[in-house]
Amino acid sequence: MLSPLRISVTAVTVALVALACGTEPRQGFDGTSSPTDPGSSGGSGFDGTDGGPDSSFRGCASATFKAEALPAAMLFVLDKSGTMADGGKYAAAQAAIAQAMDLDAFDSMHLGLLGYPSSNVSGPACLFGIPVLCGVSGLPQVPLALAGKDKSSASSGVRHAMYQWLVSNAPMPGNGDANPTYDALKNGLDALEAWNVSGKRILFYITDGGASCASLSSRPGYQDGNGCPDWEHPSTIVDLVKAAHDDPQKPVNTIVVGVPGADGHGENADVPPYSVRLALSAYAAAGSPETIPASCTGKTFTQTPTDPSVACHFDMTTGNYSATALANAITQVRGSLLGCIYELPVPANGQLDKNQVNVHTETGGKGSDLYKRKDASNPCTADGCWDYTEDGKLVLVGKACEDVKKDPTAKVDIVVGCQTIVK
Repeated sequence: MLSPLRISVTAVTVALVALACGTEPRQGFDGTSSPTDPGSSGGSGFDGTDGGPDSSFRGCASATFKAEALPAAMLFVLDKSGTMADGGKYAAAQAAIAQAMDLDAFDSMHLGLLGYPSSNVSGPACLFGIPVLCGVSGLPQVPLALAGKDKSSASSGVRHAMYQWLVSNAPMPGNGDANPTYDALKNGLDALEAWNVSGKRILFYITDGGASCASLSSRPGYQDGNGCPDWEHPSTIVDLVKAAHDDPQKPVNTIVVGVPGADGHGENADVPPYSVRLALSAYAAAGSPETIPASCTGKTFTQTPTDPSVACHFDMTTGNYSATALANAITQVRGSLLGCIYELPVPANGQLDKNQVNVHTETGGKGSDLYKRKDASNPCTADGCWDYTEDGKLVLVGKACEDVKKDPTAKVDIVVGCQTIVK
């Protein structure tokens, strides 16, 4: 990343949002949650009446419901400055976003995309008003919308729109030396907070360098190679994402990924005068403290060239960057923030016998019938189980929850009609 106000901008950002969980009938059930054809076949090895060939519920189950996530919002804020074209960085980000968002686990989520920088604007007085690539779209180029079943190969839908935008928009020309990170994050957070649905909001931010364009604002900045106070103070961004995370009404988790290039140490005036790894790590710790590694050491920003020994963000600057690695990070975040709580289905008669509820999961290609724990203190670490929450929802416990979080293709089914397995 070169001196910020020379030609263009670079920054990749991404936002996500995941929620708690609801239920919908398996195939073979209509909107009244009752079997439309007792002999019809459902999804994932379950049919409408028997709980499936790999479960112990064959012959007694009256209905099987697929547990699905409630509406959630995930916004990708993508750095598309000039240096993102180097070494296939942008291509890998394109492939990763497409690969992750096409997973069934994202069907119930709202998805969107904001790429930046998007335009030239008049430069600051220290550059005599020469145009600089510090413009950011006020709204996501692909607005948040429910993904549904349509994948990126469909003729319409938000996944299709995101894919088309990704393949139609290359990094901006130039050296990628302008990076309006603050404005991009602010606009992304505003879009997520404007999402008028109750649920978890996630902003997934990817960048290959330090933040700049501060000289076009009233915010303080470190001096760059052109004598402009243009390098953004990382503490300003820390405050921004922390405030969004701590919002009591519409909190947002900001996830941070640093790709190759996001590893400067203030070597000269052409790079930020601090450790970029430490800055990104501090953003992650402030924006999503519940998802950072427990051992991370870079939680607080100081103006130092020293990297954290254990980064709090996804640090992909050490030869570990690829489309697969980035896609895995996206799905990992979705799983860790989604949780393991599900709404109970409502049968056709409006009544559910809680003594005749069972749970079947499929993770790693293997199906398992879970038991309801008898003792609320049982962590079910070894085998996994389920229970009811205080407000009457169904929650996976222990290994069952961890397995579902780790597997983006996991399936959870609620089977009614058979005596609950308790132990």
